[in-house]
Amino acid sequence: MSEETYDIAREQYERHYMAALAQRIRAIREERGLTQQSVARAAGIASDMVSRLENGHYTSPGLRTLLRIADGMGVPLALLLPDLPGPTASPESTLLALLNSVAQRLSRTSSSCCWTSPRSSSAATAREAWDDRPLAAPSCPRLL
Repeated sequence: MSEETYDIAREQYERHYMAALAQRIRAIREERGLTQQSVARAAGIASDMVSRLENGHYTSPGLRTLLRIADGMGVPLALLLPDLPGPTASPESTLLALLNSVAQRLSRTSSSCCWTSPRSSSAATAREAWDDRPLAAPSCPRLL
């Protein structure tokens, strides 16, 4: 194999790997019901870095950046890496992610809405928080 052929093959592999990494990060973030901004804030990185990484515009994140993102989402770094088996979403975690997503949309459209997202990333804590909340209050115009 010539050096040029090797370079082309390596470049293609790296592009494919980065695309898979981006998909994993987005899938885990969405499954956990997190926004890009909340992950960036928790990770202590620039707010646009998560977006650029997920959209393929940040092609060579360092190990420190990936560690911070994993920590910000509350998952081990190995879960982000495409070489390893991906996360399997349980029906419960999928439902929690959907509820968090709806709650975040509602909280953005009306600050007086009665239904807000729990602040914890723990599924057990989030479940407890949701269990303690009414599904809809008659006075909430967004839910009627």
